[in-house]
Amino acid sequence: MKNFLVVIQIITSIVLIVAVLAQPAKTQGFSLLTGSSDTFYSKNKSRTFESTMSRLTIVMAIIFAAVTIALNFVK
Repeated sequence: MKNFLVVIQIITSIVLIVAVLAQPAKTQGFSLLTGSSDTFYSKNKSRTFESTMSRLTIVMAIIFAAVTIALNFVK
């Protein structure tokens, strides 16, 4: 059981690293002075690559934390 959890931990950590590195940079800066408008991109933001990578990162982080806690209980 411990070996299985260790393998899952390694795979999850690699996928988590790749997901974080694949996310696009958010270098738009502070938009208080420039204002923001409703664009096609902002209305359909839930279907973009950025949102997919964000969701993947959150899911992998939760799995990583759960496996880490499970590894602490299995000794």
